Amino acid sequence: MTMNKQKKAKKGLIVAGVIAGASSLVLLNSNAREKVKDTSKNMKNTVSKYATTIKEDPNGTKEAIITRIQNATEISKDAIEKIQAILDTQVKDIKDTTQHVVEESKDVMSSVQDAKGELADVKDDAVEAKDELLSAKDDVKSKVEANN
Repeated sequence: MTMNKQKKAKKGLIVAGVIAGASSLVLLNSNAREKVKDTSKNMKNTVSKYATTIKEDPNGTKEAIITRIQNATEISKDAIEKIQAILDTQVKDIKDTTQHVVEESKDVMSSVQDAKGELADVKDDAVEAKDELLSAKDDVKSKVEANN
């Protein structure tokens, strides 16, 4: 044997030993052994049933599988259409709400601008009233000084 083949043989033996060791550890536990046996029997029975069904009626089995795939495809298409409809509705609602918010914001800004102009007028009136009061104060003061 060549050196390469010997290395491969050793690796194969090591892998087989590890698998055998792991299997024996699992099989030492009686519960694990029972579970492995039960699972193996169930898998064997299931595969046998599928094989028998396919052997007895290969075309019928093929048609049944195709029908199920087509049904699953139709259900998936319906689900996608429903999702798309929901998304379309939600996007439209969001768009409408956003437009409404923009319009409301414009109205608020317009009201703020109007209030700003009115407040400027009030400020001018307040300054005028202040000047009037100061003038009245000066008049009263000058009359009081004239009487003294």
